[in-house]
Amino acid sequence: MKYVVIIPDGACDFPQKSLDGKTPLEAAKTPNMDFIAKNGQTGLMQTSFHNLPIGSIVANMGILGYNPLEYYPNGRASFEALAQGIELKKNDIVFRCNLISVKKGRIVDFTSNMISDYLGRKIIESIKTDSGFELYPGQSYRNLLILRNAKFRASDIICFEPHMNIGEKVNERLPVGTTFDSIEYAKKLNKFILDSVKQLTSMNEKYATSADMLWPWSPSHKPSIPSFEEKYGMKGGIVAGLDFMRGIGMAAAMEAEEIPGTTGYIDTDLKAKLNTAERMLEKMDFVFIHVNAPDEESHAQNTNKKIKSIENIDKEIVGPIIKFLESTKEDFRIAIIVDHYTLLNDKTHNNKSVPFAIYGAGIKRNGSESYTEKEIERKSNGSLIKSYKFMKSFLSEDKIF
Repeated sequence: MKYVVIIPDGACDFPQKSLDGKTPLEAAKTPNMDFIAKNGQTGLMQTSFHNLPIGSIVANMGILGYNPLEYYPNGRASFEALAQGIELKKNDIVFRCNLISVKKGRIVDFTSNMISDYLGRKIIESIKTDSGFELYPGQSYRNLLILRNAKFRASDIICFEPHMNIGEKVNERLPVGTTFDSIEYAKKLNKFILDSVKQLTSMNEKYATSADMLWPWSPSHKPSIPSFEEKYGMKGGIVAGLDFMRGIGMAAAMEAEEIPGTTGYIDTDLKAKLNTAERMLEKMDFVFIHVNAPDEESHAQNTNKKIKSIENIDKEIVGPIIKFLESTKEDFRIAIIVDHYTLLNDKTHNNKSVPFAIYGAGIKRNGSESYTEKEIERKSNGSLIKSYKFMKSFLSEDKIF
């Protein structure tokens, strides 16, 4: 049996006036996702949990079968560090460190106008930091700040996600410590943030970017989770463009290679992702494909591009993967799951339960007509599965939900 899970990140949304009351998922042409929903089983899934961030780390860990209430390492940054090959020790704390845009003292863009990898790296490599800070360039606006041998836990310092605080005042969203040691470190972190403004102003005389400030958030410690093979008795692979998702795979001892041309945006090389997934399926039984573009287009409030990104996933990933699985002459199961809602209206994530659809061997049809929020919610009759309970059933040959 071959198993594939496809995640169109942030594709779910609320009805839009500009779309005559439809959601982007309803407005998009998705014949392949609809085929899975029509010929398989659909339902609703809880992917967000109390006291944990609403977002991709918590959601995708859960979908992979790791209870985030038990295994979430307080943030995403440590997964990104693993993907970049940065060694972490038990007491190290890693922060995601965005290049952001600020106007009149308020956060206006958490991506610095989607700064290029080249310019982002040039800037980060030029930033001067105090001793005790290690700053590493990443993908585009996504960088890492590391504190070695910290005297406090990652959960002792409160940071604010820039993408969830658009329009908020910077001085009301600076890091806050909750213990003596973390309070002292928060003061240093805030100085680092404010000092970055002066440095970036000077650099932009040369580079002319939209990057105004460095913004640390998502403090996390080294993750410790059982391997996917140990948990489920099969080897698995992660196909993803972003470091955090590959990092989750690496923490779970899954194959998670870096794929050139996969940007996390609408221009990502979906053909390269498809080829990687097919190659993995030739040697292993489980592949998890993550595509980030719908989430980014929501954060940028690009309605038409969000629709287009969903259609691209359907046409260039879902359809070809179905054909490939059919060509192997082996039994298979395929699932489509949006990890969380990302709202065009206010650029934020939402904790509403998400639709899933599964098709293949041993899956009974339950009558959904399309893969859309409203249709699958209508068919669910109020039933709900927790994300971390999904995988065990999905991989079971004699039990399905």
